[in-house]
Amino acid sequence: MKLLPRPKVHYAWVLIGLSVLLYLGGGSITQAFGVVVLPLQDEMGWSQGSITLAYAISSIVSAALSPLIGMATDRYGGRSVLFFGVACFFIGTALSASATEVWHLWISYGVFLGITQSSLNIALITTATYWFREKLGVGVGLLQFAQGIGPAGTTLLIGVLLATYDWRMAFWSLGIGCGASMGLIVLFFRSKPSDMGLEPYGGAGPVVHRKTFSREILKIRDQVRATSIQSTSAFWRLVFVHYLGCLSHAIVIVYIIPIAVLAGVGPLAAAGVLSTLALVSSLTRFLTPVLADFFEPRGTMAIMYVLQGLPVLMLFWTNDTWTFYLFAVIFGIGYGGEGSAFPIINRRYYGEGSLGRSFGWQLSGAMLGMASGGWIGGVLFGFFGDYSLTIALSVATSLAGAVLIMSMDRTDRILILGWEEKLPEEARSMPVAGTSR
Repeated sequence: MKLLPRPKVHYAWVLIGLSVLLYLGGGSITQAFGVVVLPLQDEMGWSQGSITLAYAISSIVSAALSPLIGMATDRYGGRSVLFFGVACFFIGTALSASATEVWHLWISYGVFLGITQSSLNIALITTATYWFREKLGVGVGLLQFAQGIGPAGTTLLIGVLLATYDWRMAFWSLGIGCGASMGLIVLFFRSKPSDMGLEPYGGAGPVVHRKTFSREILKIRDQVRATSIQSTSAFWRLVFVHYLGCLSHAIVIVYIIPIAVLAGVGPLAAAGVLSTLALVSSLTRFLTPVLADFFEPRGTMAIMYVLQGLPVLMLFWTNDTWTFYLFAVIFGIGYGGEGSAFPIINRRYYGEGSLGRSFGWQLSGAMLGMASGGWIGGVLFGFFGDYSLTIALSVATSLAGAVLIMSMDRTDRILILGWEEKLPEEARSMPVAGTSR
């Protein structure tokens, strides 16, 4: 019998391509929220604090549900979680387009799009770690690149729709167009290489076979491994590091357009500032995990936190349109690299295996940071009439994150090598080859 030739392109790269499209379709709408703040304020008469509370609620919902979504990803697979997230995306955008009271926005944007955000972030990153034994940094880098390109395109698209139509048409267009496209893409998504009878990319070498476990034993193994991971100090430091980094850049993402307009920049040009920083960030979103996979990831992460924090000082004296664009270029470098290396450092600390729960907790910290930064600027502006304290807070939290990163364990050894010793004999197996890094 003639054997069929093996495909030249491993399906891992196809899966990355599908993930990129999903990020472009729906994973960017929350990061483009700043472009609708002023139109909602002008048309509906809602305060900035009440409008940005929707953004804060979105982040809080995402934070609260991320550990559960991580557990669901480990147990049921990324494909099932993605279908759920896409459904919430359509509901959230449709209800946002129909909002007549600000609390409608809190539910539609805050709850449903918060679920979408955590579903996509956790399911896509976790699935990528299953599909790559080698070149995980490149795979993750491509995903992070899409996270940078997505907000740039979405922000410009919403800006054009706002200039031509209104904010309701913007939400309807995203809901119908992107929602339908994302649902189609998920049909071709596969949670693990074993679903297609494949090995992970780079898994052609010696393979250490595991025992076949029952569902009950797999649940025990998952719980014990998760407990071992959460017992390390690095786990909780990573959660707090993500909180600090996201608090810092959420301030810029949500308030850079109001800050620019307050300085005299036109609304469409101000939307271009947000698009520019998102576009520039796509470069370091790709490069940072590649560099972190090659070099020591702690140092790579710390450098990006510093490069995210210090440029925000420019907002104290930036007034002209061109200087806001200059700020966007400089800030975008550090902003893009701030969160891109987390999958790499997780692999170094905890090896291959179910990392959905770990990513879930870390995304929970990130979303709490997004909620804090996204809401506090509006509150402080209401009290003081400017963004000076908000800008200072953004700088301080990024620099604090860099210090905390360098206080963590080195990444030259796995922190939970002996986790299977805590299992009953019948639940133990040989470790997977290739997890020394």
